[in-house]
Amino acid sequence: MGVTNFVGEAWRTGKSIATGLKITFREMMFRPAITVFYPDQRDEVPPWFRGIPVLKTDLRTGEYKCTSCMQCAQACPVNVITIEWHQDPETRKKVCDRFAIDMSRCMLCNFCVEACPFDSLVMGYDYELCKVDPENLVFEFEDLLRLGLKYSSAEEPGPKAKRSETPPWVFHGLTNATEDDIQDVRGYLGRPPLPKGYEPELKPQFQQKQAEDETAATVEPEPAAKPAAEAKPEAEAKPAAAPAAQAGSTDREEAGQP
Repeated sequence: MGVTNFVGEAWRTGKSIATGLKITFREMMFRPAITVFYPDQRDEVPPWFRGIPVLKTDLRTGEYKCTSCMQCAQACPVNVITIEWHQDPETRKKVCDRFAIDMSRCMLCNFCVEACPFDSLVMGYDYELCKVDPENLVFEFEDLLRLGLKYSSAEEPGPKAKRSETPPWVFHGLTNATEDDIQDVRGYLGRPPLPKGYEPELKPQFQQKQAEDETAATVEPEPAAKPAAEAKPEAEAKPAAAPAAQAGSTDREEAGQP
């Protein structure tokens, strides 16, 4: 009985080893290598990749879009978002003092982006988040704004667009924005929303774009040239008809007819 069990176990062990070596030999000899030699090579992530949630900035005004409504923190299932704010005594609006995300416990579930009513969060493509100490995986307000700068755009502030078939975390194109595109009046990247009715002094590249948009909206289209082209043949036809009438009257006079 003992010998039979030993032979059976030996047979199963040998078969398992042979199957594993067969798979290894097939992958090694007959299929091309798919290894990415990181960090010299970096694989492109798909559009639906969900990396660290980052904060977006309106490049026209330099204001960060977060209003400290706390909905992202309430939607987070693992409570990794910390928001601290105070109320401006003049404008009575919330001003964000701290916005931090602990990426050591973040699930990358995208709930915070879906909960944000002002389109101030986006799931970035950044995945190089390795740190020696877990404490360094807590990304603070300025860190999230700098990472989110390349996902920001120059647009009018307001609520985000209606939901479409495209998932909200998909970002179709990077803006290649730099910190020079931000109105850095407070000494750090981004600034809180300013009072209602405030007209920011836009940077030259945005001033030119705004002037072009206003010019295109105010210039009236020129009248069509078709009526003028049609009137010209009529004007030319009248002189041609007059000589024909004069020729008819001369022929009648020569024939002695009234």
